[in-house]
Amino acid sequence: MSNWYCVRTNRYKESWVTQQLMEIGLQAYLPLLREQRKIRRQLKWVVEPLFPSYLFAYFSLDEAFYVVRHMPGVASVVGTLKDGPLAVDEQIISILHDRSQDGYIEINPLLFSPGEELQVLEGPFQGLRALFQQELKAGERVVVLLEILSSQVRAELPRTYVGKSSTPRCYRSVV
Repeated sequence: MSNWYCVRTNRYKESWVTQQLMEIGLQAYLPLLREQRKIRRQLKWVVEPLFPSYLFAYFSLDEAFYVVRHMPGVASVVGTLKDGPLAVDEQIISILHDRSQDGYIEINPLLFSPGEELQVLEGPFQGLRALFQQELKAGERVVVLLEILSSQVRAELPRTYVGKSSTPRCYRSVV
């Protein structure tokens, strides 16, 4: 009986092992994560495995375990010493497939609510607390209120410059 199994690969060999499994006629699924990251001061799309060094393969233990386990690039098939390889519930694979768009799972940046307290993480105002007001330009920039010299100043900052504050503080409302 065929089931989905989690295959642990050597580092950075997930795509290669996935291709090798498909070439021998097995079904393989490598969930990929696509997210925007700041690289050299620019936001760029980065694609990498959702679970580094892991992929899912659909096969019968009796027919293909030895081939999968001893394939170059495969470190092991996830399981226990007592029970051997553990099958992955097909619902988990379905949920991952449903969550992916164009073959990638995307994680959207955190959304901020108006009035939410943020921390400035980068730039000339680094270390200051800010009050979120609104997003601009498709979420690339945000408008915040900065508390400077006992007054609140409106500022536009790149979204990547701010993050959620870990310690909330009370602010006066500005009219």
